[in-house]
Amino acid sequence: MATLAPSACNRQPYSFYVSENKDKAVQIAKCAGGTSGWANNIPCTIVILGDLSAYPKEHDRHLIYIDGSLAAMQLMLAFETLGLSTCPINWPDVEKAEEEMGKLLGLKPYERPIMLLAVGYAQDKGGIPYSQKKVANVLIEKK
Repeated sequence: MATLAPSACNRQPYSFYVSENKDKAVQIAKCAGGTSGWANNIPCTIVILGDLSAYPKEHDRHLIYIDGSLAAMQLMLAFETLGLSTCPINWPDVEKAEEEMGKLLGLKPYERPIMLLAVGYAQDKGGIPYSQKKVANVLIEKK
């Protein structure tokens, strides 16, 4: 399903690094930070990687983040239809984390992590953090 996501010029400047090895999945998730307290419960981690070589011009550099995020959303929705739960893990724009992930996955110089996804079956009794969703009139500005 992720391969059907829209992308600028249909270049699909992304790939998916899938780790179903629990130890490596946890190690990958910990690179992002912000996963303490729950990273050890992750059975599978997917790294959505952007491919900068798809857009050689500087003004297009951010398209990998837009296109990769659209593919990730499509992937999350597809997993849900299979009864699998996902949790997007924010990827920090921190050089140390980029270097650590690059070494761990053997990334090429033009590959950039966009985000991570934890994937697995949710526990029946697991808690879900709650954040109040904003209502439409707060999110939509009419002029």
